[in-house]
Amino acid sequence: MNPDPDNMFFFGYRARLVLCCMILILFLSGTLLYSYRYFHNVILHETDSHVLRLKQILDAHLASDRSELQRYATIVAGDLRLREYMFVVTGIGGDSQALSSLYERQFGWLPIDRKIILANDGRVLIGRKYKDLASAIQKQSPGKQSRIFYFEGKTGLEVVAVAAIKYREEVMGKVAVTQLLDQDWLNANKVITGGQYFLEMNRTITSSTLKESDGKPFRLENGRLNINKIPYLVQQIDLYGNDKNTPRLWFGISEAKLDSRLEQHQRTILVISVAGIIGIMLVGMVIIRNFSRPLMKLMSITRKVAGGELPHMEKSRVTNEFDVLSNKFAEMLEALRNKQDEIDTTHAQLEISAITDTLTGLYNRRCLNEIFPKLLAEAERENRKVFAIVLDLDYFKKVNDTFGHIAGDKCLVHFSDILKNESRTNDYLFRLGGEEFLIIMIAEGIESATDFAEKLRSATDSNPVHFDDCLIHFTVSGGISYAEPAAQTDLVFKKMLSYADIALYEAKGAGRNRIVTSTGPANNADKGEVLYLES
Repeated sequence: MNPDPDNMFFFGYRARLVLCCMILILFLSGTLLYSYRYFHNVILHETDSHVLRLKQILDAHLASDRSELQRYATIVAGDLRLREYMFVVTGIGGDSQALSSLYERQFGWLPIDRKIILANDGRVLIGRKYKDLASAIQKQSPGKQSRIFYFEGKTGLEVVAVAAIKYREEVMGKVAVTQLLDQDWLNANKVITGGQYFLEMNRTITSSTLKESDGKPFRLENGRLNINKIPYLVQQIDLYGNDKNTPRLWFGISEAKLDSRLEQHQRTILVISVAGIIGIMLVGMVIIRNFSRPLMKLMSITRKVAGGELPHMEKSRVTNEFDVLSNKFAEMLEALRNKQDEIDTTHAQLEISAITDTLTGLYNRRCLNEIFPKLLAEAERENRKVFAIVLDLDYFKKVNDTFGHIAGDKCLVHFSDILKNESRTNDYLFRLGGEEFLIIMIAEGIESATDFAEKLRSATDSNPVHFDDCLIHFTVSGGISYAEPAAQTDLVFKKMLSYADIALYEAKGAGRNRIVTSTGPANNADKGEVLYLES
């Protein structure tokens, strides 16, 4: 029995309709999943932003408190009668009890927790019972300048403001006033911000507004602190001037409410998904055959374009509006591919030209700052040193004046070829400008760098440039310096180049065609006391 063509058509149409509906269902599910994840990320971002804003507000509040406390210390230090009494006590040997009485009459109203006045010789004139505070001031503020810092005293974490007491422009001592960041302070700020506060020392919570967390380990996982299986999103509060012996202050917000909001949104997404699937099935019943095929094709291409691809799309014979749309879309893809090729080519050329010298093909100054920290880190790992060799062609102006700038350019290219041929693959070659070149290399010791520089000098001296019917002979002078790993990379880099330049000038002054080496590392040499050794 032959199959009924109508039934076959109906079955094929229904199968395609089901397939189209399934694609739309998957698309809806993916969209809703993306919506859920986006909403999840938005909530997390808003929470992070909220915590950060509260942290910034608290930082500003602490800065204001520090400024106010410093103002109190300045008021005390600037009082004329107190300065005169200070002079009598420290300069003449008067009784400090009169100084204490004066302080209580003049400044007993100040809203501070502790105060102390020290003489220049370290004697405690007021506040002798605060030995821990006196010791902290001598350690944190050993000079005669004013400053503010945090420290852990016997009574808890305190902020200390120190101001110098002067009499007739001579510093007689200093006064310090403090303010406690105790449990009452933490609880008061909790009421204002609605979050929890944690004081942490050596990865242990020493005090907090969440009593069950006291004494527990302080471990962060992805910026979260887990207390009794409840995650808290935390931010460290800046305590100006604190050291490693001072507790760190953290502010956090519980993520329990966040989880509740996400669960509610998840249920909403589920309801929308079910309703959407039903809607798609109903709409799919009215889709016609000639509508589904080009639509699916365009959807597939659109997804690839959205994913960053520019696929090839064949044009089709025009029979309806969808064919016209598909052909226009194919033309647009072709135009985008052509434009993307142009952009990629231009971008590649710009990347190369931005970091290389067009005449010699060597690196230029632009990539110096990027390369040096990497080499310094590599040298630290391998326990070696980074060397800078600055080379300058001798009497190069005379070459330009005698043979012309074309000949001068040929000399520059010739010297660049010598550098490329003689250098190692891990050496970095730069043209700094004009006839000045730079080599950054890693070596075990100064002898390796000196031997390499001498090799370049000798090769330059023995290889003249052929220009027209002439041989142009030129020489090169060089200066060498080196740097060892240090924290301030930028400063070390500038000093290293500066010392190499000075060594180069030494080579020029000694008659040219020679290499001079700096004897000390750039990051350890004292200013104005650099020694040189002629190779």
